[in-house]
Amino acid sequence: MPASSRPIDVPRYVLDIISDLRAHGHQAFLVGGAVRDALLGQVPKDWDVATSATPDQVETILGGRAIPTGKRFGTISVIVPVEEQPRDARQEVRDTVQKTSANVVEVTTFRSDGVYSDGRRPDMVIFSASLEEDLARRDFAINAIAYDPATGRIIDPHGGARDIARRRIACVGDPGERFREDALRMLRAVRLAAELDFDIADESKSAIKANVHLVRNVSNERIRAELDRILVSGGVRIGLELLQETGLLKEIIPELEETVGMRQGPNHIYTVWNHTIEAVARIEPILRLRLAALLHDVGKPKTFSREETGEIRFYRHEAVGKEIARGVLRRLGYPSAIIERVSSLVAYHMFLFDKTSSDRAVRKLVAKLGLDFIHDLAKLRKADREATGTMNGVGNNMAFFLQRVEEVLARGNILSVRDLAIDGDDVKQVLGIPPGPEVGRVLQNLLDIVMEDPALNERETLLSLVAGQAQGPPGSDARLSHDMRTQEA
Repeated sequence: MPASSRPIDVPRYVLDIISDLRAHGHQAFLVGGAVRDALLGQVPKDWDVATSATPDQVETILGGRAIPTGKRFGTISVIVPVEEQPRDARQEVRDTVQKTSANVVEVTTFRSDGVYSDGRRPDMVIFSASLEEDLARRDFAINAIAYDPATGRIIDPHGGARDIARRRIACVGDPGERFREDALRMLRAVRLAAELDFDIADESKSAIKANVHLVRNVSNERIRAELDRILVSGGVRIGLELLQETGLLKEIIPELEETVGMRQGPNHIYTVWNHTIEAVARIEPILRLRLAALLHDVGKPKTFSREETGEIRFYRHEAVGKEIARGVLRRLGYPSAIIERVSSLVAYHMFLFDKTSSDRAVRKLVAKLGLDFIHDLAKLRKADREATGTMNGVGNNMAFFLQRVEEVLARGNILSVRDLAIDGDDVKQVLGIPPGPEVGRVLQNLLDIVMEDPALNERETLLSLVAGQAQGPPGSDARLSHDMRTQEA
């Protein structure tokens, strides 16, 4: 078993778990991603321990801290109380075990896996006393490394440390077998390449291409989780390029595969797909923004046309793209809030602000779309323009637009009838009318007036305007009546 010595800074609470297991006569080692990240000089987010102790023995040794989250597959989650945590909060932590903080350690029994008949999980696992057997059933060599904190020894039978030094991802054993066992590993390889800025070894990449159809066996939830991590990674360009090169993109989002190689007009130096990659890479690594950038031009293949002059057009691709994006996101099981935000950003991504717009028009736009949506839209527009490669006037229009929004709202943040100085009860009392649509029409017309001149949003002024509706005097009151007649017509 190839081994070397290299110190890794392991937290005290992890060392205590390993020490407790060893004190009862069992083997225990740090394994997997934690060792990989430490060898990369990074601080591990998760700490995993592999042991010769069975799940029942782990529960007995570690007591109330042990939660059988994956006992069938040999995994016990160990909750490590932190000093700030009240003792009576332990049950709440136990009930909501999430591997999102440093106080959860997964302890898994050494095992070898049986047949993967569903292409996702082994039909059965066989618990083992051999660390070598356990490392041999793992996905990639960089994840098949163990560490003995007592001696500082690295146990690396599959050359994972060498692969880390070469910055490459290679499967343990035969790549085809690994991917046929669990098709999610193909997406995981791409995600790790994007997160770590690694290459995928040629043999492993070829095996992905040969077995890419097996990703259909993976649940949308699992696909989405890997896609999300690819999208928000620092190496998103690498991830998207690998998804397309390996054929995974065609399986997961075939609507985007149609953009590959599609030329655009003279304002673009990239094909639609390469432009999309650039747009995603140039926007903040926030999931909703990167999903919007990923799908913003998904409607172009369906709207492609060429004029007699030879000029390429994608007429109303944003409207078509909105519906396609909605379908893609629904298929992948995204929450409704993400679906609505992303599809709406796609629908508005061709927005261009008219610098001659009135303050009232700006307020109505903010009221319609929402201020946070407008900021997202400006970011998408800027990334979209930057990704053309022509750099003509990049961001100028959106910068002016956001500045104008700030200036207008500073003069009076009046965006809805809720912001008016009077309400429906006041309208009913002044006009002597019962509840009904008429009350709403009066308030809406007041809002239109106040949006143009926020200084009018004073209680007495608005009551006077409403009273004018009943009495019909000239001036502002008459204008309110006129606006109402126009709306009713």
